[in-house]
Parts: sequence; C-alpha cells; structure tokens
Amino acid sequence: MRWNAGVLAGLLIGLAWIAVGSVLVVTGRRRAARSEREGAGSSAVIGIFLLVVGGLTLFATLLLAVVPGAP
Repeated sequence: MRWNAGVLAGLLIGLAWIAVGSVLVVTGRRRAARSEREGAGSSAVIGIFLLVVGGLTLFATLLLAVVPGAP
C-alpha cells in the first residue's frame, strides 16, 4: 500500500463529504418531521447525494492506495 500525500488528502476529502452529508441528512429529516410544508426535508436529499459522493471518493482513493504502480 502506498500512503502518500494524495492518498491522505483523498481520504480526508471523502470523510469530509461523508460528515457533511450525514449532518444534512439528519437535519433534513428532522426538519421534514417537524414541518407540514412541502419540500421541508429537501436538504436530506442533498445529504444522501453527498454520502454517495463521499463513499465513492473513499473507494477510489483506497483503490489508488492498493493498486501497484510506479514507486
């Protein structure tokens, strides 16, 4: 496995996407549960999207760390 600055940056970015997505999902679901308005939980949809992006970022970064290449 290679652990260079690019891999560590990719992991941190992926974790940041997951953290922000989780916060948006939780707050969006709470807002939707409290409100009767149409579209009150729209931020939860964006949060789910960010969770997917964060997961894909982590997956791609780990592939870069594992796949053998030039040193």
